[in-house]
Amino acid sequence: MTTILMINKTTKRRGFRPLRGVSLVGALAFSLASCDTDKVVKVEDPAQLQPGATANAATVPFLVNGAFRQFVGGYSGLGDDAFVSMGVLTDEFYWGDSFTTRFAADRRTLQPTSSGNISDTPFSRLMQSRMLARRAYAAVGQFESDLDDPTDFRSELRTIEGYVYVTLSEGWCGAVPFSSVPDAGDIDPKAIEYGDPLSTNAMNQQAVTLFNEAISLDGRRLAMVGKGRALLNQGQYAAAAAAVASVPTTYVFLIEHSTNTSTENNGIASLFDNGRYGISNLEGGLNSAGNALRPDNNASVTNAAAEGLNFRTANDPRLPYVANGGCFTGSIQCWINNNMPDISSDLPLASGVEARLIEAEAALQAGDAATMITKLNGLRAQVAALLPLMWPSQKQVFPVPTSGAPVLPALTDPGTAAGRRDLLFRERAFWLYSTGHRLGDMRRLIRQYSLPQTSVFPTGPYFRGGSFGTDVNYPVPFNEDVNNPKFHPEACVTTQA
Repeated sequence: MTTILMINKTTKRRGFRPLRGVSLVGALAFSLASCDTDKVVKVEDPAQLQPGATANAATVPFLVNGAFRQFVGGYSGLGDDAFVSMGVLTDEFYWGDSFTTRFAADRRTLQPTSSGNISDTPFSRLMQSRMLARRAYAAVGQFESDLDDPTDFRSELRTIEGYVYVTLSEGWCGAVPFSSVPDAGDIDPKAIEYGDPLSTNAMNQQAVTLFNEAISLDGRRLAMVGKGRALLNQGQYAAAAAAVASVPTTYVFLIEHSTNTSTENNGIASLFDNGRYGISNLEGGLNSAGNALRPDNNASVTNAAAEGLNFRTANDPRLPYVANGGCFTGSIQCWINNNMPDISSDLPLASGVEARLIEAEAALQAGDAATMITKLNGLRAQVAALLPLMWPSQKQVFPVPTSGAPVLPALTDPGTAAGRRDLLFRERAFWLYSTGHRLGDMRRLIRQYSLPQTSVFPTGPYFRGGSFGTDVNYPVPFNEDVNNPKFHPEACVTTQA
């Protein structure tokens, strides 16, 4: 059976429940949750139906899966999705083609909203996912007596919605409006209720509220990790650690991708393969000759003037890579992330590794350096077991061949508050590379650790011309400015963490 939504092949073995799988091929639909999967059910093309025409109990599983499918499309689907857009703005990826929108993102000099940015499409998909989740939630209530497990559906939907708020809080400015439409019936543009912009803190607070509801319904671990992530964004460190305390270190929630259709492809793997982006190395700053450091160059292992991390030359088993030759722009060298070597590679949305990293940061904030180091070293000691769980498609290939199981030596306490902070965020950067966390972390370093953006983000001359700008998040798309009378674009400040 071909599945559009594929969640963790080993879900049952790892002790958590997936969202239900659904396949839509042309006008045929198969439900794994609500009907006999040996029978083919003839349905109308969903694109030709008004939303109100799907209002019955049999369609509820499709509505639930549709909400998650749209979230996947916005977070890690084909094209410049949310985690790609966020990675480009940080020191994770660099630009390898000729698209001006990607150039603007990588250089942190975003285009005017009227000209568009790579973040516009994922913003729309995430907002659509939120709307679909709300309407599916209402449908669950309407047909509750005819559903096998309405509680499970409710928890799934609140979790989806919570992750939309977290993602938008980390990737976009601190003034994101959230409008709504009626929860049932056909969608009438005249019935849109325009929402006021929410601050970064308010978006995360709404996420916490949604995750709390999901957890109260069925103890969903995905929601626990999401809640910890949102509380971390709010600077509520002890509460964040408490939220994830019961999540096992071996827990992983994978967003699965496949080669079945383009909508199911892993977005960043496709872009890497086509030479659109590469894995950055020491991005920002100057080399010994006073020229811009090239993030595509492996010539220098370390450089004290670089703001970005040495993601490649660290030769860290958490980030295996291989040369891909020339990028789309041939004068630029490209490198492929072998955690996700092809378009069917899975992506960890949340994990027990993230849970332990949250606890480590809470220990740092509590002044307990010993516990922080113990948490970090506990993960490093298990690297050989954890990597296959987080990255089931991973290929351990380095410029210098390695043999045997991956090994990470134990860390020692740097002895200073700044050193401990830098060590923690470096560990987060390597464990969570290319999962959509890095921009949120870099913004927190400015917002909660009082670092200037010039010491957090790449700065100075840009290796393909000009200089880095000062943008640290994405703007709300132009369509919102045009249509939402409650949104004022001057409140959406992309240079503010």
